[in-house]
Amino acid sequence: MTVTAARRTMSPRRSAARTAAVAALSAAALLGGGLTAQAAAPARTTGAAVELAPAGALATYCYYKVNASGGLLIRSGPGTSYTVVGSYPNGATIFASASTTNGFRQVGTNRWVAAAYTVRITSYPCES
Repeated sequence: MTVTAARRTMSPRRSAARTAAVAALSAAALLGGGLTAQAAAPARTTGAAVELAPAGALATYCYYKVNASGGLLIRSGPGTSYTVVGSYPNGATIFASASTTNGFRQVGTNRWVAAAYTVRITSYPCES
């Protein structure tokens, strides 16, 4: 079954869980809390923190591991001139855009990380 077919047949319960997970992560971001949280929506996790793709996103998103000894800053836009809005610890698993803008991957609405410090986890397929 393809990812698209799986999403079309998502049960109301799972759909509600995904909506709740996205809302919780959005609220945490707005309140300045950590953006890493166990997310119920991705079917596969490694037990590490996972960030959900923005709802309704058409881009392809993949799982990445943070590879930055001091952690990885999350910025409000795709560049170092944007405000730091959070961070991921080294080794965290994140769900981010496969494409980059100005060397940054999107991890959520107005949330970007430097692509140079992310390593694609190839054992999980990307989703669009």
